[in-house]
Amino acid sequence: MVNPKLKKIVLIGAGREQVQAYRQAKEMGLHVVGTDMDPEAPAFSEADDVLICSTRDVEETLASIKAYAASHPVHGVMTVANDVPYTVARVARELKLPGIPPECALLVANKISMKQKFLAKNVATPAFTICCSKSEFLEHYQPEKGLKILKPSDGRGSRGVLFLDGTTDPNWAWDESYQHSENGILMLEDFLGGPQLSVEGLMIENHYHAIAFADRNYDNMEMTKPYIVEDGGIIPTRFPDEQLLPVQNLIENASRSMGIHWGPVKADIVLTEDGPYIIELAARLSGNYLATHHIPMAYGINIVDAMIRMTLGEPINTEELKPKWKKYLGVRYFFPDEGVIESISGVSTVRKLDYVKYLDIYTKVGATQLPIQNHTTRAGTIICEGSSYKEAFSRVESAVSMITFNVISNAK
Repeated sequence: MVNPKLKKIVLIGAGREQVQAYRQAKEMGLHVVGTDMDPEAPAFSEADDVLICSTRDVEETLASIKAYAASHPVHGVMTVANDVPYTVARVARELKLPGIPPECALLVANKISMKQKFLAKNVATPAFTICCSKSEFLEHYQPEKGLKILKPSDGRGSRGVLFLDGTTDPNWAWDESYQHSENGILMLEDFLGGPQLSVEGLMIENHYHAIAFADRNYDNMEMTKPYIVEDGGIIPTRFPDEQLLPVQNLIENASRSMGIHWGPVKADIVLTEDGPYIIELAARLSGNYLATHHIPMAYGINIVDAMIRMTLGEPINTEELKPKWKKYLGVRYFFPDEGVIESISGVSTVRKLDYVKYLDIYTKVGATQLPIQNHTTRAGTIICEGSSYKEAFSRVESAVSMITFNVISNAK
């Protein structure tokens, strides 16, 4: 086990969704070093030491951690719910700690490079076209040839991801997606119909151990399109194990195609009539509370604990990654109208419901609610437990309806 007098771990990012990981590391007896550009970042209250640096500025973070490590030996580095695998990988290599190779992390950060690796190894993924300019996009986009997804090749948090069904002005679509891209290269991807899954697991000794399968919910598409913003889902999935085994194999092959043989892998999957397809892969533990809250509640598996120990170079008994139970959780987010929030009602009533396992409102009265265009603009989350898939769905839908955001519209 971890020796509290010796082990120091660096957690990259100290936002709201990282708080639980900090707490778990502390509970394991670790000395926790947090990094974030925000001195008031929520998870810093759980850290022993704090380094102020941007998680996305690789060189700044690397310099800060190297300076710290010169007099304080570091034994592990990781992140949760923060799409910065390259930052983590560079630190791990520099300090000679367990981690994925930086060149693999760069592949993960670029959706085009990722999907090219998939195709080279015959990993099923939606067809796509690379668009380096608006003229290229307008040439390739033909609404009569089917539904498409337009996205930045280097995007994060669903920013700039658009659903094109022929009703959206293509010129506007390009401009909107383009502004969320740093490299200026977009992808025009085939939209594949079918249920979508979010799958979380660990690569251990070149084998993928799928730990959690969650059904993703996009029932709010009519409200958000052309933006695609997930509204939670249900965990565990409703699909049987025999349908999930090919999914696990697909993710394993996708990970190997990118040279990832160790560490966390989160994948977005669509189940089509022709079998599962992988939309994309992330080499980190998930955000949206999936890793820190949903998985322990639903399966009794502490994936954050396992990842911390892997980061420290400790062996993992894969038996501990198997479900201890299956409890159904309904997860939803809050989507207020755009404007200034005048009041929020129903929160105290909902908190008293015994099946409400977690409720977090991200905003407050007087704050300005931005239009729901990506994951970052959602106003809160709720998790409800049920004895069955159907009950979890019903309870979370009911609980969400009990909370009202009264908004003063900005429209003139």
